[in-house]
Amino acid sequence: MNRRRQLAIALMLITSTIILNWSYPSTTALGEQLFQWLGLPIWSQGTSGLNYVGITSMLLLLAGLFTLRTSLQRHARKITLLALILSFWLPSQLVLAYQTVWAKGIYALEFVKSESSCHFSKKEDQVTGTCSLTFINHSAQDINFTASIRNQQRYLVGSFLESLDILGDQTLTMPSKEKKTIDVAFSKMASDPRIPANGAFSVMQLAVKSGEQERDL
Repeated sequence: MNRRRQLAIALMLITSTIILNWSYPSTTALGEQLFQWLGLPIWSQGTSGLNYVGITSMLLLLAGLFTLRTSLQRHARKITLLALILSFWLPSQLVLAYQTVWAKGIYALEFVKSESSCHFSKKEDQVTGTCSLTFINHSAQDINFTASIRNQQRYLVGSFLESLDILGDQTLTMPSKEKKTIDVAFSKMASDPRIPANGAFSVMQLAVKSGEQERDL
């Protein structure tokens, strides 16, 4: 096999890795969507264990880097290292560039999960609390939207945490070109005896909606 063909195969393998891990505008990576469409399991133990999509993309990346290195005659080690760095760094930068220049409405929103959390307390069958949600608006326009916390049951005990759709009753506003933490109060009836008197949890998945636009963050 000549070096030009090896280089083409290497670029195809590395690009395939980026595509499999692409997760904009949805939080579900394209690789996971592909596995679901093919009827293949994503995790080795239902919703935990080994992630087959991650393993597949890592094998494709290693194969691509190895093929790239063997196809190059000069500076093979440096270029291979650069390709490795770009495969992890480039996707997020492409998303950021799109959100800053072209995205409109909620598609310009970035949800900062590491800085978002909820606290709650229970009294009899009433659960009340506050969620502190941190966003970045990359667009040049203010964004009005509603938010709902989804799919918490995989991580937490207590039926009321499975969905906090009640957050969607409140309209939130993010100023243009700004990072902001918004406090959203909630109240929900929950008779599940497993719910502790007080607690806190991180927000794993958020659904936002504005008019006809809707996406997961």
